[in-house]
Amino acid sequence: MRDLRQGLVATLLANLLSKPVWLVTDALVQDRIGHQAYGLIGALLGIGQWAATLADWGLYALVTREMARSRAYYPHLSQNTLSLKLLLTFLAGGGFLLLGYLLGYRGHSFSWLGLLVGYQLALSYLQYFRAFFQGDQRFQIDALLSALEKGLVLILLAFFWNQLAGDRYVQILFAAGVGSAALAGAWMARRYGLPSLHFDRLAMWETLRRITPFALMAYATAFNERINQILLERLIGPYENGLYWGAYRWFSAAMMYLWIVMPVFFARFALLGRRRTSELWRTLLWGHLVAALPLIAVAGAFLALPEAFMILFPHSSPAEKLHMQTILQVLAIPLILNGLSIIYSTYLTATGHEWAAFGLMIGASLMNGLSSLVLLPLYQGVGAALSLGVSYATYGLGFILLLERVGPVPVPWTLLGRLAGFALSYGLSAWGLSHLGLGLPSKALLAGGAFVGWGGLWKIPQLWRRASRLR
Repeated sequence: MRDLRQGLVATLLANLLSKPVWLVTDALVQDRIGHQAYGLIGALLGIGQWAATLADWGLYALVTREMARSRAYYPHLSQNTLSLKLLLTFLAGGGFLLLGYLLGYRGHSFSWLGLLVGYQLALSYLQYFRAFFQGDQRFQIDALLSALEKGLVLILLAFFWNQLAGDRYVQILFAAGVGSAALAGAWMARRYGLPSLHFDRLAMWETLRRITPFALMAYATAFNERINQILLERLIGPYENGLYWGAYRWFSAAMMYLWIVMPVFFARFALLGRRRTSELWRTLLWGHLVAALPLIAVAGAFLALPEAFMILFPHSSPAEKLHMQTILQVLAIPLILNGLSIIYSTYLTATGHEWAAFGLMIGASLMNGLSSLVLLPLYQGVGAALSLGVSYATYGLGFILLLERVGPVPVPWTLLGRLAGFALSYGLSAWGLSHLGLGLPSKALLAGGAFVGWGGLWKIPQLWRRASRLR
């Protein structure tokens, strides 16, 4: 467990040096270029994410799992997977540019789409190169690479701030994505050796067959995350999607915490496999607490202090800020739900249950799309947040029940029940605080007191100490 903890600490420290600054800067970018332009960029980034997921097609998970088994697999693994990834990149880029054209993006918006698809494809290469370090349990190197892209964006924004507009921002994202992927690839080649391209049709087909379950799972996840936003932009308009993004940014930042720590647990679960061992049980318990508690705390801040997250929009009207605050409070629901269930999906996808997990994600994505079609015309951005909560509830419960049925260790129902009770109690208290006529410092102090008080009543400190003592 010691090396796992050291990896998590290194990853968190590296990202704490860049992500908070990026979060504030990104909000200032939206305030500077306007909700209309940023709403369009947000929708185009969603299409780009779908392209990046197709270009990855499960290669990240395969590389992580194979490198976790033995570093000796590197020459053969890199040779076959890199060739396949280049082919998938070509297909994904062309396919999703065509999709954007069919969705009605023309002229200026289509040029933005091209750059943002390129940006997301570059990030998929950054993730691919990081997978070799993650699988080899080189978490400190992976920690530095995880913060690389945002660090480059911040440097370029500082240099071009006085010239910033929608066009310039899109160009900056593209340049940072390509630059970070190139640096990560060079580091991988230096440490493990330069991979050679090998377009062996039979070998590529075999690799493609092996990674398809991972790919479909990842694709369903990406589709689920973005479908409500793209529907919002197409059905209601980029302005409303910009307001949604003003709140969603903070939700996405909180979820980035999971993207930072869960790959570490994925690599560990891939190493432990399906053996019923005490080490697996300990990792599951500790991962549950590591994932859930920070997100519950952040969700409470969303509920109690939504106005504090809108201070970076001085050019927005009071009505716009109030609308974004309401969306942010609703987004606290899917945030909590994901924090309570993410460890189960991480374990299942790391140990060969990809097809079952894919089925659950398809169901959740359908629920998201259908509820969006109903809720968006009625509640607009708030409806998008509600539909996301519906989908998270669907697959979160599904993953828990799936682990109970097929897992080598049982679901820790006592731990899950206490965390859920704590989240509900604290969430309701925090939401009540938002309706009191108090200043931000007073509400923040009361929210912190409620977190500590409810945590004590649900015996959360005892659970944490017990999990931390496990060796």
